[in-house]
Amino acid sequence: MKNRHTSSRAQRRLVRLAPVTLLALFLSACSGTPEATPTEETGPVEILLATPAYAGGDTNPYEPLMAAFTQENPNITIKLVETPNDQHGQTIRTQLQAGNAPDIFYVTAGRGINQSFGSLADAGYLEELTGQQWAADTVPDSARSLYFEDNKLYAMPVDLAPLGQITNIGALRDLGVGPATTFREVLDQCKLASAAGKSLYGLAGASAANNGMHAMQIAASTVYAQDPDWDAKRDKGEAKFVGSDWQVVLERILQLKSADCYQDGVAGAGMDQLFPAVAQGKVTAAFTPAGAVAALRAQVTTGEFDVSIFPGNEAGDSRLLATPVNALAVNAAGKHKTSALKFLEFLAKPSSQDELAKLNGNVAMTAALSGSIPAQFPTLESYFKDESRIIAQPNLVWPNSGVFDALGTGVQGLLTGQATPEQVLKAMDDAYDRGE
Repeated sequence: MKNRHTSSRAQRRLVRLAPVTLLALFLSACSGTPEATPTEETGPVEILLATPAYAGGDTNPYEPLMAAFTQENPNITIKLVETPNDQHGQTIRTQLQAGNAPDIFYVTAGRGINQSFGSLADAGYLEELTGQQWAADTVPDSARSLYFEDNKLYAMPVDLAPLGQITNIGALRDLGVGPATTFREVLDQCKLASAAGKSLYGLAGASAANNGMHAMQIAASTVYAQDPDWDAKRDKGEAKFVGSDWQVVLERILQLKSADCYQDGVAGAGMDQLFPAVAQGKVTAAFTPAGAVAALRAQVTTGEFDVSIFPGNEAGDSRLLATPVNALAVNAAGKHKTSALKFLEFLAKPSSQDELAKLNGNVAMTAALSGSIPAQFPTLESYFKDESRIIAQPNLVWPNSGVFDALGTGVQGLLTGQATPEQVLKAMDDAYDRGE
């Protein structure tokens, strides 16, 4: 894993996950060396599955699949272990270093997040999946550079996750408006919401991850609307965060703050406050994975909720972030690797992927392959039909998690007045230049 394809560093470029590539290239078979089938574990076995805490409802989406697997394999039970979303990555790293990590755990694609699989594989913590054809078949060609390094696979994607704003359409309608289509409309709606005793946006300002997600959504409709290949240029040293349109991204966050767009106490707010705030209409929208809208609809049946996209200067500038980012990996030092791989293979089945996507509100790989637009995302249909309007999460192709950390903590500094856009961008460049 440490020796990457330095002759083709463009593999780390921003991958635009457009419908054309999703439909034409999804689930292509990736060749791997066949591996010997591990010895079957016949006695009672309990394996641990660790995921971030599910904020979209009472039941973690993996639980029904865990029960279905155990029904087929009564000698294997699965115990779910959840940690707060913003602590999961560090918790897993600490456990791996201590030798007491779970058998299977949630990771993300690439290298640019604390819980990305890349550096964990470098350290030898992950079981190689290259020879498991069922795992290789889940990786779309359009995301191959996010999962394969030196033609080796160490994590399995489980769905396609759009990022947007879960939006209380009823709360917006009470203000006499719909989702904004330009940044100017956003600022105008902030005034309307404030005058009505509400806030247009809810942001977990105490969470670097949520801050970074917020900034990336703004960047999608500014930086990447203007130059979809910006990250490829940064990778080649042809661009820097300093002096780029990322300056516009951070300045817009300051504009949103000045216009009272965020809820009171935004800098100290946690992720657990976002979901109920949108449900109750105290804020009209929150920056979360789009899949959370399904849980909102299930829990507040009298409300009307949808997904909206943070707009750019013009309506045509809006871009959707959508990436097969969510993945699972197997602990290379686990005591029950055979059973862990068996459960992962179960999750790789098209029927399991469809069910998991339904439960967590994301897009199943099989749905993308068939060309069907998920019913829970009617407002995203135009994006899935136009390849130029879908962008992959940029942080996934950044060389280390420090870049995204600098962005997320930097946004909090903007909210508290302790940082300037220039300082944040310099910190991002410094982290980027440290490489892998």
